[in-house]
Amino acid sequence: MENAMKLCIFENTTWENFLPLTYTRASFDLRCGVYSFRKRIAKHYPAEEISLLVREDIKQLYQDRYPDFSINQIEKGDTLLVNGLLLYNEMVQHEVDKLDLGEALFYDDELISAKIQNNQARNIILDDITNLLSNIKKLKTDIQPIKYIWQLIHRNPQQLIDDFELFSRDKTNYLIQDGIFHVVNPDKIYLAKDVILEPGVVLDASDGQIMIDEQAHIMANSVIKGPVYIGKKSQVNVGAKIYEGTNLGRLCKVGGEVEDTIFQSYSNKQHDGFLGHSYVGEWVNIGADTNNSNLKNNYQSVKVYFYPNNNFKNTEMQFFGCIFGDHTKTGINVTLNTGTVIGVGCNLYSSLLFSGFIPSFSMGSADRLGDLRLHKMLETAEIVKKRRNLRLSDAERLLLQKCFDDSSHARKIFHKVKR
Repeated sequence: MENAMKLCIFENTTWENFLPLTYTRASFDLRCGVYSFRKRIAKHYPAEEISLLVREDIKQLYQDRYPDFSINQIEKGDTLLVNGLLLYNEMVQHEVDKLDLGEALFYDDELISAKIQNNQARNIILDDITNLLSNIKKLKTDIQPIKYIWQLIHRNPQQLIDDFELFSRDKTNYLIQDGIFHVVNPDKIYLAKDVILEPGVVLDASDGQIMIDEQAHIMANSVIKGPVYIGKKSQVNVGAKIYEGTNLGRLCKVGGEVEDTIFQSYSNKQHDGFLGHSYVGEWVNIGADTNNSNLKNNYQSVKVYFYPNNNFKNTEMQFFGCIFGDHTKTGINVTLNTGTVIGVGCNLYSSLLFSGFIPSFSMGSADRLGDLRLHKMLETAEIVKKRRNLRLSDAERLLLQKCFDDSSHARKIFHKVKR
């Protein structure tokens, strides 16, 4: 891409397909493979000025978090627009970079990428992106963005493998093969600086790469079978069984048995219990012996609650576990049925089986759900974030307030049904 070209990553119009995870973030900050969509795209254009185009609800949140980026503003000059739900790789980059100014790639009616000439800096909202393309030359492409949450889980193992070269490129590998741990297929294992491996750890990359990022701590007698990514400062507890497709973001603590599951960051599952084919948001705590089902007894494909339709949708996946919205907590011995979708800020307890859809800010047992008071949830969130030397910002509070208000109707309906 030309040196003067600026990069604008825009949020896809299908962001509601990724609720409850996108209540609290742009869809391009969801993770699949080592990186979020946004970070992977940016890594392909490391020298470019970056702007982000998001919906108005989360504009202030992003301005607070990323002061070096232009949020909902396109600067003067030539700009490359990139759909924020592309699993970017060299093939995608090659096709995008072939565009001339005034050209755009479309998959059906969905914008994939465009190169535009912007004569002056301008503020813009997500819904107005089509105004930038009024005189654009439209070209067809086979490149498709990710469309549903369950695709993230399905694509994640292969994406971990695909990300290995990008992640380890031009970096020192600190793997030492004569340590007090066991390594299988070391050429597919990368350890960053200051990783701690305790005695008896097994790193088995027979079926895919293992990447352990800076200052991660892998405790004694845990087994990791790739493809797996362990994020910065994350911890794998004693005797854990970490199977293929596990993907931990920054500062997570995980124990027990985990398979084909994505964690955003700052979430914990410290104790025994199975978690499979699931997606865990941020600031989630999964209690001891919480277990989920990821396969139906009749081996049929799993249906999950789909927010845009206010109904259940067939994922066409045989294996699918749970979705945990941000700030959700489960108590000890909680059991979660196949395909359970849990919203933001829930507090679930008892050993009765939870299933189907749990609206945001729900509290209680599977047979008796009520409302979790917003001020109580915010108090807990503040305490939890302080433990990581962070604070709950005003923008986060407003966003959680909106989520609480928007989910009130769903709570009335689904809590009544549960009872």
